[in-house]
Amino acid sequence: MTRFIAAALCIVSSLSSVQAESDTSQRPDIVFIIVDDLNDWIGCLGGHPDAKSPNIDALAEGGMLFSQAYCNAPQCRPSRTSLLYGTYPFNTGTYFNAKYSDETRSINPTLQQFFMRHGYRVASGGKVFHGNPGNDGDALLKKPKDPKPPAGKDRFGGTNPPSDGYALDVTDEEMGDYKVAQWANEQWKTVTEKPLFMSVGFYRPHRPLQVPKPWFEDFPVETIRRPAEPAGKNDWDDLSDFAKKIARSHAHKALHKGLSDHESIVKNEQWDKTIQAYHASVAFVDKQIGLFLEGLKKNPRGRNTYVMLVSDHGWHLGEKKHWCKGAIWEHTTHVPFIVSGPGIEAGTRCLQPASLIDVYPSLVDLSGIEVPEWLDGKSVKPQLDNPDQARGPAITSYGSGNTSVRTKRWRYILYEDGSEELYDHQIDPNEWTNLADRKEFTEIKNSLAEAIPAKQHPGLMAQDWFDRFQSSSAESVGRKRRSKSNKAGASASGK
Repeated sequence: MTRFIAAALCIVSSLSSVQAESDTSQRPDIVFIIVDDLNDWIGCLGGHPDAKSPNIDALAEGGMLFSQAYCNAPQCRPSRTSLLYGTYPFNTGTYFNAKYSDETRSINPTLQQFFMRHGYRVASGGKVFHGNPGNDGDALLKKPKDPKPPAGKDRFGGTNPPSDGYALDVTDEEMGDYKVAQWANEQWKTVTEKPLFMSVGFYRPHRPLQVPKPWFEDFPVETIRRPAEPAGKNDWDDLSDFAKKIARSHAHKALHKGLSDHESIVKNEQWDKTIQAYHASVAFVDKQIGLFLEGLKKNPRGRNTYVMLVSDHGWHLGEKKHWCKGAIWEHTTHVPFIVSGPGIEAGTRCLQPASLIDVYPSLVDLSGIEVPEWLDGKSVKPQLDNPDQARGPAITSYGSGNTSVRTKRWRYILYEDGSEELYDHQIDPNEWTNLADRKEFTEIKNSLAEAIPAKQHPGLMAQDWFDRFQSSSAESVGRKRRSKSNKAGASASGK
C-alpha cells in the first residue's frame, strides 16, 4: 500500500509538472519500433549464419546495438504490458498471455499517455500492445489483416505445432506489415508544431509463418542449417524434471497426441521447413521496416530524431528441444535492442545487460524530459555516452516462482520447485552445461540469486498455468469432438 501511495503521488506530481515542461520547441522526435517474436536471428546479433536482415543491421550500424538485451517476460502480453507501463511483471502479477484474476493493474500512464501529456503528437499503429495499437494517440492504426493460404492449406492454429509456414501467392503490398510501414510513413510526413512520438508494431515473424513466396525462395530447404546440438549428450541430462516440463511445453497449448512441439516437428520432418519459414518471415519484415526507416532519413519538422528498435521476446526453433516462447533460457529471452540518433557513435556495441523494462525511461530520457522515479527500469542513456559503464542484471519472470538473472557473463535460473540452472556464457553460449550443482560455483550462484526480488506479486505459478491449460484444452477438444459427433448424428438422421 505504501508503494502504491508513493507511486500515485509521484504520478500526480509528474502530471502537474507538464505545464512547466510545455516548451516543446527543442524536443526531438522519438520513433519506437517493436517487432513480434523476433529472436537474435538477425545479422548484427549473429544468432544464425544464414539470417538476412540488412535494414535492421543498417540501423545498428548507424547507432548503438545492445547485444546483451533481454525481455522481462517470455510471452507477448506480459512483455508488452511491462514495457509500455514501465512496471516489472513481479510487481503486477502479469506473467502470461491469459489474464489472471489476481493481477494488479499498473497505475503508471502508458508510454503513449506520458508523451501526450508532455506535449507530443502521438501516432501508434500495428501491434504495439498485445494485439492492438493502444487506446491513446492522435493517430491510431489497428493491425491490418494478412492474406491466408488457400482453403485446406492453412496449418495455423493455437493448439497446432509452429510448423505452419506457407509461401503465399501474394505481393508484399497485400501484407499487413507493408500497410503498417506505409501508414507510419504518412504519419511521419505529417507536419505539426508539436514533436512526434511514434510507436510502430510489426507483426512478423510471429506465427503463422506465412509471407509471400519469393521470401521462401531465398532460403532453399536443402540449405537449411539447424541450431547446434551438444555432441555426445542429451541436452536435458542436467535439467530438473520441472525444467524438462517447460521444455516440452508451449505454455498455452496442449501436447499433440502426447508429443511436444519438438517431438511432433521431428516426427513429421518439419524442422527444416519451419526454420525456412522463420527465416523468410524475418527477411520479409526486415524489408518492411526498411521502407519505414528510409522515410525517416528526412525530418519534415526539422527536429533531431531518435529511433529505437526492439522485439518483445525471443523464440526457440529447437534449441534445448523447445519451440516458440514460454521459457527463460537464452533463446526465449534474448532480443534486439538498437538505439540510433544524434550524439550516438555509429557502429558501437554495448555488452552491458539491458532489458525491455529500460525502454520507457530511456525514451523519456532521450526526449529531454525528466525520468519519473516510479519507473522500474533504468535509462540506457549513460551507456550511449559510455558503452562500458556498468549496468545491473536483466531479470526475466515466467510465473511468480520462475526467475532468470542474466549478467554480461552468467545466467542463473531459479524455478518454483527449487531447482536451479547456472550457465557460463563465456564458454557455453548455447547453455548446454548446467553448473548449478557444482560446489566451486556456489558463491557465484548465491550472488546472482540475490538479484531475485525478495517479494514478488503472488501471481500464478507456471505449474498452475500448465495444469489449467491442459484441463481447458482437454475440455475444448472434448467439446469439438461432441460437436462433430452431434453434427454427424444430425446429418445421418436427416438422410
